[in-house]
Amino acid sequence: MRALIIGSSGQVGSNLERACAVKGLEVYGADIKPASKGLYIDVSEPVSVRAAFETAQPGVVFLCAAMTYVDGCEKNPALAEKINVKGTEITTACCREAGSKLVYLSTEYVFDGKNGPYSETDAPNPVSVYGRTKLEGERLALALKSALSIRTTVVYSYAPGEKNFLMQLIDAARSGVKMRVPKDQYSNPTYAPELAEFMVELVLKNKIGIYNVVGAERMERYSFALKACEILGLNTSLIEPALTSELGQTAARPLSAGLKTDKLKKELGRAPLGASDSLSIIKGLLSNGRSA
Repeated sequence: MRALIIGSSGQVGSNLERACAVKGLEVYGADIKPASKGLYIDVSEPVSVRAAFETAQPGVVFLCAAMTYVDGCEKNPALAEKINVKGTEITTACCREAGSKLVYLSTEYVFDGKNGPYSETDAPNPVSVYGRTKLEGERLALALKSALSIRTTVVYSYAPGEKNFLMQLIDAARSGVKMRVPKDQYSNPTYAPELAEFMVELVLKNKIGIYNVVGAERMERYSFALKACEILGLNTSLIEPALTSELGQTAARPLSAGLKTDKLKKELGRAPLGASDSLSIIKGLLSNGRSA
C-alpha cells in the first residue's frame, strides 16, 4: 500500500514515515517545507494537493498538516479556516476521487474541558478558533465512509530543533531559564512514536470513525513537566506552576480535558504507554545521542 503523509516534516508526520516503513508501506512525504526527497504541498491550494495525489497514487492519506498554534488561530481565524477547514475539504475531495482512505489528525480541543476525560461519543463543544476549525475539518473528513479521525493531545518526543512541549521544557532547563507551566490544564501527554504506531495499526486493521489515541495518564501540565525533569535529570526548580489565567494566553483552553482510550484498548488489545515509561525510553535515547 502507498501512504501519502501530508505534513511529513512535523512531529507526528515524521514519526508516521518511520511507522509506515516498518510495516512495509511505500511512503510519500509531502509538506509545505518538504525534505530533500519529499513532495511540495499546500493543503489550501487544490492544484497543489492534486499534484501530490497524482505522484503518490495513495491507498491511504494521513492528514497531519494543520495550523496548530492555538493563540495564532485566535488572532488570525481566516488563516486557521483556510488551512484547517478548506485544506481538509480539498484533501477529502481528492481522497474521494482517488478512492483513498483518509486518516485525519484531530485534537481534544474539540471539547470545552468542563467535564473530561472524554470518550469518542461525547458531544464536542470547542472554546477556541483552533478547536472549532479542527472540529469542522474532522466532520468533513468523516463524511468519507472509510475515514479515520485520530483525536490526540500534548504530543511529545525528543526532537532537537522542534517546539513540542517536552523540547520547550528541555531547552529551558538546559538554558537555565525558568518556565511557567499551567497547573490547571489536564490532558493525557502522548508519545509521538507510539501515536504513529497506533495510527498505522488502525489503518491496517481497516478501522473507521473516531479513535482517541493518547498516553495512559491524565495529568496537569505541571505534573508532567516535573515528571519529565525528574526522569531526564533536569532541574525541577526552574519549573514554576501557574494558573492558565495568569499566562496571558489569547485563546481559551479546555482546562479539565483528557481523552479516554477504552475503545482503543478493547479493539487493539493493548493500552498506550504511561508518561513514565515513555520518558524512560527518551532517557535511553538521550544517553545514546539519538532522537525519537
